[in-house]
Amino acid sequence: MSNPLQPNPYRAPAFGPADNQRMIPAGHVVLVVGLLLLLAPLFGLISGLLSGGWTPALDSHRIILTDVLLSLLLLGAVLLLGLSGRYSWERFGFWTPAGTDFVFVAGILAISFLLQPLFMFGFDPGSEEAAGLREGFFAAYHPGGVLAFELLVVLSLVVLAPLFEEIAFRGLIFGWARQRLGFVESALFSALVFAAFHSAYIDNLGPFWGLRTMAMIFTLGFLSALLFERTGSLIAPTALHALFNVQAVMPLLTEQPAA
Repeated sequence: MSNPLQPNPYRAPAFGPADNQRMIPAGHVVLVVGLLLLLAPLFGLISGLLSGGWTPALDSHRIILTDVLLSLLLLGAVLLLGLSGRYSWERFGFWTPAGTDFVFVAGILAISFLLQPLFMFGFDPGSEEAAGLREGFFAAYHPGGVLAFELLVVLSLVVLAPLFEEIAFRGLIFGWARQRLGFVESALFSALVFAAFHSAYIDNLGPFWGLRTMAMIFTLGFLSALLFERTGSLIAPTALHALFNVQAVMPLLTEQPAA
């Protein structure tokens, strides 16, 4: 098992007071949170620009392309922060550090397939709330059997979204908290912020099932922080997030509304 204070022996210590001289600036965290709060207007802006010069066969194609472009924009913005030299960007390494406990990592990854059945046990997929959420998601991301847009759906939901969210929520927000607090406090804080940015599920599913969905997302965030802490790399938490999202993507690609 990796040492949480120095999870990668081939680079500078990534967590805790060990790299106190290269602290993640609070301003960078605020900037990323601001970008997250501006997702809706940014999405509308990009979508409007696309609509001005392109008439897609399906409206979902415009949404899918907009989502990909927005994700790339956000990733670019976050990665630019790492060029500031204000802190050790090495903490966002996408490599496998020496001493990784692969059995532990594989076990956590396997749990990703159990999170949704565990938290949503007893949920009625035929309910009015579920039908509205399912049909809305299907209408927004349905690729319509077009290979290019099937690939873009996978790129958006399985690659870019997990990549950006792990850099933002685990790399920056958890990393910022971890330099100042213990692991448990930092993981709980970052998971809570992660869940808060998915709070639309409460409106879509109602308080009872919406809060259970939020608890599921909170758990995903905590497990991702645990993987980051244990490995010192974002590979494992990004893979965990991607596997979780695969369950939503597969029904889209098989022409079935997501459950």
